Amino acid sequence: MTDVWQYLRGIDRPIVMYGTGNGADRIFSVFDRLGITVSAIFASDGFVRSRTFHGIPVVSYTDVLKKYGGDFIIVLAFGSDRQEVVERFYQLDGRHELYAPDVPVAGEELFDADFFEKNREKIEAARELFSDSESLAVYDDVINYRLTGKIGYLKNHGTGTAEIMTDILKPEGYRTALDLGAYTGDTARELIAFAPSLETVIALEPDPRNFAKLAVSSELTGKIEPHLAAAWNRRDVLTFTKGGGRGIHRTGGGKTVEIAAAPADSFLCGRIPDYIKIDVEGAENEAIDGCREAMSHSPDLKIAVYHRSRDIFDIPMKIHGINPDYRMFLRKAPSVPGWDVDLVCTVR
Repeated sequence: MTDVWQYLRGIDRPIVMYGTGNGADRIFSVFDRLGITVSAIFASDGFVRSRTFHGIPVVSYTDVLKKYGGDFIIVLAFGSDRQEVVERFYQLDGRHELYAPDVPVAGEELFDADFFEKNREKIEAARELFSDSESLAVYDDVINYRLTGKIGYLKNHGTGTAEIMTDILKPEGYRTALDLGAYTGDTARELIAFAPSLETVIALEPDPRNFAKLAVSSELTGKIEPHLAAAWNRRDVLTFTKGGGRGIHRTGGGKTVEIAAAPADSFLCGRIPDYIKIDVEGAENEAIDGCREAMSHSPDLKIAVYHRSRDIFDIPMKIHGINPDYRMFLRKAPSVPGWDVDLVCTVR
């Protein structure tokens, strides 16, 4: 089996990177290790300016066409869930040989051919846990995407929250919910819209800037109970790196901040959640361990399984071990690359 990294290492055509930023940094790190050379970098219109990235001038797509004609390979180095941007990705994929090498949001483990072979038994075992054909299609296509870097595998998957809430879960009866990785309160507000009987969303968010906005959401809705804390498997103090995007992260360089961490169970105070959402930038396993008491009541679950390379098979197997009565579904939101993949679980 040849993966995308091996393929790019063996070609002799110019490799042109599309995009700069954290994702591009991580791809460059792998390229440097494998001896893969980037010939040029281009950015979207409006982001070119007069600058360099990793010592290479950032130019326009038109400039790349002028220099290389059509004889180059595009390496897509950033992602988006905006429809017009995603459509642009697929347009370029139709015109050129384009790859979006998968680099994990958290951790250093690549989902390459060697990783696949080492974990083949677990990957196959996890596949048996899913409850419908769409879940199997998402699972297979995300794994094929990760191995090949071909974004065409992602094109047919685009499930939004509304579809999950109406087709899989039954939020009408929710009264208490846990939101771990609550960001600015966007997911809590979204849940409130689907759950008319919901009384309280116990929301944990570690980023102080995001937490300030979460507190505003709490005041506006009257149903969000905000806590400035990281969801973890024990009481601790964790060091986070300040960054762009959706806030702070537990990996990467830059300025750091120390944040209190605690098990989500410690915030329940006797309350029993009907629903738990976990999206905590690669700390999902620890967050799950920190809400074992909550999970003992078989609440509906929605857990991000894309931050670490092994999450997509490890987390379903972990949840099955906690409660084998769960029916499991895998859904992916309409984005590129292979982000926004959620494990949805219910006993109903």
